[in-house]
Amino acid sequence: MNVASRIIKNSSLLIIASLINNLMTFILTLFTARYLGTYNFGLISSATSLVGIFEIFTDMGLATFAIREVSRDKTLTSKYFGTVFFLRVIFSLVTFIAYTLVVLLSHTFTPEGIDVMIIFGVYMIFNSLTLCNYSLFQSNEKMQYQTIGNVIYSASVLAIILLIIFNGGNVIIVSLAYPIAIILSFTYTVYIAIKHYPKLGLCLERAFLKELITKGVPFGISYVFTSIYFWIALTILTFMSGSVAVGLFSASQKLLLVIAAMITLISNSIFPVMSELFTKDKLKLADLYHKLMKYMLIIAMPIVLGCVIFSHDIIYIIYGASYTQGSNALSILIWAGIFLFLSNISTTLLGAINRQFTVTKIVAIGAFVSIILNVILIKFYSYIGASIATVCIEALILSLTLYALSKTDYSLHMKSMIKPVTQVIIANLIMVIAIYVIHMPFIITVPIAAVVYIIALFITRSINQEDRKILYGFIEDMKKEKNTQN
Repeated sequence: MNVASRIIKNSSLLIIASLINNLMTFILTLFTARYLGTYNFGLISSATSLVGIFEIFTDMGLATFAIREVSRDKTLTSKYFGTVFFLRVIFSLVTFIAYTLVVLLSHTFTPEGIDVMIIFGVYMIFNSLTLCNYSLFQSNEKMQYQTIGNVIYSASVLAIILLIIFNGGNVIIVSLAYPIAIILSFTYTVYIAIKHYPKLGLCLERAFLKELITKGVPFGISYVFTSIYFWIALTILTFMSGSVAVGLFSASQKLLLVIAAMITLISNSIFPVMSELFTKDKLKLADLYHKLMKYMLIIAMPIVLGCVIFSHDIIYIIYGASYTQGSNALSILIWAGIFLFLSNISTTLLGAINRQFTVTKIVAIGAFVSIILNVILIKFYSYIGASIATVCIEALILSLTLYALSKTDYSLHMKSMIKPVTQVIIANLIMVIAIYVIHMPFIITVPIAAVVYIIALFITRSINQEDRKILYGFIEDMKKEKNTQN
């Protein structure tokens, strides 16, 4: 199977899972946001953001380094992931203790809020271990196992919370759904790891541990800073503006998180392929990166423009009338989506070509600037300020990443990018004009706009003959694989 087919296969499985998960998340949010109200919904969001910052310390980048090395030599699977899982358990327990102390000593939360935070701390432990198993699957490009694990979690948390709402449970009982669901998903991943992979071994040799930590930690530090600049807005809002502002901001941010989750899945599927190509065919890797950047722009722009145009309708449909005052935040915040799509692919490439230290420096700058910007803008503009800060930081991260890549063999040549970028912009303008000409309700306009956009991509040749050949090649590869299995 060629490179394009491998990426499409891996990405498509994860994107399908993402669509299913997002549908379930949409239904879940539809009920919980209304049921809990802005204060309690903000409390859940505060717990999510704090866990998001602490959770990165449960791995410190070791799993990402293991993915890169195992994707290049599958015989290292047992050695790397057995050791990584062992260390992950230790790091998770230590992180949970530190997290609990911060919650208890901060004197920020009510007794009910403390209970919610601790429950999410338990969720953090099992989510960390589940993600470690996902890394094992990614290293061997077996994305279907991660797909099923994600669906198990989403379906479980949805079913449990709907049952709790039906029986009138409070915010503490609602929060219990998250650790229960992730434990079910973790159980499945353990079963798959035992059944389909070699018995994981534990290597505590000093030289191996030194290599694992020294080369893995730069990935981890990058994730620490990424978590800071991504979650810090909610955390600062919690302490400076209260749970209501957090609830209004998180209503918009959760939609951005849907985009971020989809981007992460795509990056996870291409990281092993990029790592392998770096050692085998650098020219093919450069070509792959340039194509992916165009495809990311094609995906991102209509999503962003659609959310800007229909921000009020989206917030009203998902969260209800009490959240619509936060629709302006969505109109601003969603612009970070374009930068996220492009920067994530670029940082994935930097990691694949052994430039993880560069990524660390970039996200460190982003985290530092994010803290300063959020403190200043939140003080004067509350959740609107947090939205502006998020967009600025994502733009900064993309600029620094592209600058770093310009010093390598994988730089984007601006002259060659003008034409495809212009074509994509024109296709999106056609879609926007169609939306205003149609001037119909949101539910009817969206599918019509999607069809118009797809047609516009072909008219403007944003999707050219080479792109179509890639798709046709994938279809043929899938047919051959199916015939081989039969």
